[in-house]
Amino acid sequence: MIMGKRLGHSQDAVSEVVGYTLLLGIIVIAVGVISLSALPMIQDAKEKAYLKNVEQGFTVLDSRASLVSLGKQPTQIVQMYTQAGSITVDDTSFSHIKVTFTNGTTTYVVYDESMGTIQYQLGDNKIAYEGGGVFRKYPGEGDPVMITPPEFHYNGETLTLPIIRINSNQSVGGTGVITLRLVSEQTPDVLYPNPDDNPEYTNPLLLGKQINVVIKSDYYKAWAKYIEERTEAAVTTNDATKETTVTLNAKPNDQTLELNPPIDVYGFNVDNESALHNFNFTLPKDTTAANFNMKMYTSTTEPYFSIEMKKSGGLGVGGVSIFLEYHDEGAAEIWDYSVQALLDDDGNYVIDLLNATAGTVLGPSSDDTWTWANETPPWNQTFEKGDAGPDGQKLMQHYMSLVGPTFSFYPASSPYWDGFNESGTTYVLHYEVMPPRITYLHIVEHKMQANIK
Repeated sequence: MIMGKRLGHSQDAVSEVVGYTLLLGIIVIAVGVISLSALPMIQDAKEKAYLKNVEQGFTVLDSRASLVSLGKQPTQIVQMYTQAGSITVDDTSFSHIKVTFTNGTTTYVVYDESMGTIQYQLGDNKIAYEGGGVFRKYPGEGDPVMITPPEFHYNGETLTLPIIRINSNQSVGGTGVITLRLVSEQTPDVLYPNPDDNPEYTNPLLLGKQINVVIKSDYYKAWAKYIEERTEAAVTTNDATKETTVTLNAKPNDQTLELNPPIDVYGFNVDNESALHNFNFTLPKDTTAANFNMKMYTSTTEPYFSIEMKKSGGLGVGGVSIFLEYHDEGAAEIWDYSVQALLDDDGNYVIDLLNATAGTVLGPSSDDTWTWANETPPWNQTFEKGDAGPDGQKLMQHYMSLVGPTFSFYPASSPYWDGFNESGTTYVLHYEVMPPRITYLHIVEHKMQANIK
């Protein structure tokens, strides 16, 4: 009798299948984890590559835009490989430049227009061309950086400002090649010097005033850093308005000026103990000696400095008494000295506030002084009431330095502005200005079209 074999249940095949399943699951999970962690890195690397390409493209754009805007070529073509992001050309953008100067109480606006921008944006990354330079803004709170310098040139005496103005409004996004066609719009417009437009717009600048250039831009801090590091100009920034202000001091006018208050002092060199060269008044010969009184002050609030000139035995022969007052924190230093009012060839009275030979210093008419400690010997001391002190030149220099570098003299109300004909009175105020100084100003507007294809 043939006996049949008994078949048993084997677990070998099941174990093998389970092993493969577990291994496959581990592989899938590992690939998923690696993909999830690596994807942002890959994306970030791709974006950095895109941005690097665009940054190089904007560098090329800058060089070719200079050829067009400054009149060397009528047109130029620039191609950029964007892959992602968008490019916008905007002539009404936030970027703006304003150039002003003052003469007396009048402020002259030489330029006040939008510069326009060509800007690429990918997420929070921005690269822009404006004002003849290329700037970049990274994500986060960091300051923007300058890639290529804008058109702003100052050599310690001359400010040359070619203003590149873009006149276009277009935007394009997506991947691929973007073509920009740059076209010179017109011949350059010389804004300064331009005496045909305004007789005040002349060189050299002998206004005794300040030139102010205000740049408003999303990249204002990069502008400020460049101007501050490369030009040594006085630069301030305003985070609230996103503005950079550049201030340059023009040389003072040493010519005779009509008295038309206020008398402005801009950029008085407080670091030079001999900065004040001349300060005198010529009063008409019909000035009344009996009630002559001229008082001026720099402010109505402390600290302030005032000058008062009044009769002393009559003008001409008897002379004039000069009273100088400096007030701060409720205390005062008051000096008085006298000078002889000389007669000019026309019989007018000339009062020289710096008269060092004819002046007699009687000392402070107040309590002890406290502002002279930092003066050079022998004037680095405390003066008591009745002490003989410095001459008129040193006194004027000292107190103008305390209220400087920029201030104005305003007339006090009657009876402290009496006994003379204001319209017939002239004065000469000459002083050394603080750096940065400016003698020549050149501003030219260059307009350019930037069309996207």
